[in-house]
Amino acid sequence: MIKQGFLFNRISLRLRVFVSLIIIILFTVGTLGFLMFLHFKQTAETFHKNRLLRKEKTIIETIDYAITDYPEEVDERNITDVLKPKIFEFSDINDIHINLYDLKGNLMLTSEAKIPEERKRVPAQIMSILSMTNDRVEHIRTYDKETYITVYTYLYNINQKPIAILSLPYMHDDSFQKQEFFLLIERFLAVVAFVIFIGGLIAWWLSKSVTARIKEIAERLNQTHVVGHNRPIFYDSNDEVKVLVDSYNEMVLKLNEQSEQLLKIEREETWREAARQVAHELKNPLTPMRLQIQNFNRKFEAGNPDNKEKVDELCKGLLKQIDTITGIAEAFSDFAKMPVRKDESIDIVEEISLALEMFDEKFVKYTPEIESPLYINFDSSYLVRVITNLVKNALQAVPFGRTPEVEVKIRENNGNVNILVSDNGTGISDELIDRIFEPKFTTKSSGSGFGLAMVKKIVEEYGGNIRFRNNSHEGATFIISLPLTQKNH
Repeated sequence: MIKQGFLFNRISLRLRVFVSLIIIILFTVGTLGFLMFLHFKQTAETFHKNRLLRKEKTIIETIDYAITDYPEEVDERNITDVLKPKIFEFSDINDIHINLYDLKGNLMLTSEAKIPEERKRVPAQIMSILSMTNDRVEHIRTYDKETYITVYTYLYNINQKPIAILSLPYMHDDSFQKQEFFLLIERFLAVVAFVIFIGGLIAWWLSKSVTARIKEIAERLNQTHVVGHNRPIFYDSNDEVKVLVDSYNEMVLKLNEQSEQLLKIEREETWREAARQVAHELKNPLTPMRLQIQNFNRKFEAGNPDNKEKVDELCKGLLKQIDTITGIAEAFSDFAKMPVRKDESIDIVEEISLALEMFDEKFVKYTPEIESPLYINFDSSYLVRVITNLVKNALQAVPFGRTPEVEVKIRENNGNVNILVSDNGTGISDELIDRIFEPKFTTKSSGSGFGLAMVKKIVEEYGGNIRFRNNSHEGATFIISLPLTQKNH
């Protein structure tokens, strides 16, 4: 029993629901069939019993009339004279054999052509019951594979004195009822087959419907992240699954609130780190500026003919450092000043294609693995920033003298869309892996250092995530995952 239960628990929920519903249908049909059989049996017994009572009543009334109409007083001695001429007539009219016994139980008169030896006397137990109750007695027996109900009752004369024992052997002729029953069974089985077929389809649909909803919940649970925007599940049915869905949606609401708080803390920490980086980078040009001015002040001599040349050199050095400071300020401003979001449902396949038009097709290839349209809820200008920054970062990662090969792919994955940007650069060194998304500035002409931080900031604000990996041959691949909208389903 335990093993059977263990095996049942190992099969899928959908199959368990389906099998359970089929078992319920079969049990219901079997119960109805059993009740129908009992009802038919009881109806047949009631029919035969009532029929026997009617025949018995008619025969007794007819015999009473014959006794009353007889010119002499009828008693045990002459009852056979009264009934012998009419017993066959009574038997034929009522379609039942009539047996007449004396008060001691011996056969006196019968309408049967041949009567078995054991029926030539009333059974002793019947005689005992009759002597005690003076009432009718029914005796059920089987003879030649036929069931008989034999009624024994006293006959009385006009003085209400018992003069004989009347016996009416009634045979249960169920041939017609059996024929009707088998016809009913055939129709019932046809209906049962139809019910099982339709019930099986409904059971399969119900099991599939229930498990599909549970599977959707499971998929959403797998996609739930501590950081990022998690979507609630819309469920309009009012059943037991709704309790689970409501609990999940409540959890998602709380998780989103906590995620916003974490992102807020992370943004604040990002800004603090950015401020520290900017302050550090500003010190780099300010220090040589201070030294240049101090050196000029120390060596300045009034009336020296080389003063103009020295002033020109000082101005050039100061202007160069000022340009460096201006570059730092502009890069930090680009990172800080993001336009107001205008979210809308956009076709990401087409939008990425438009964003890549500014790049040379010889160096940047776009190979979407899904067909347009594929919708996400995003600000198109933000998406352009994300794509252009990643592509520029990929191009800048290619060393001098090597032909850039940047490839942008897009594919769908479990309710999300993945954007992959690969390059053939030098890859990401181990010491930069943990700091690749930190906002920092560099004086290199190839980039400001804020691009990847900006991309990460935008992606996470839209409930997505960004990660990267070094390619096996050369270069690196950045992967962005964003949630799709319900418009795609």
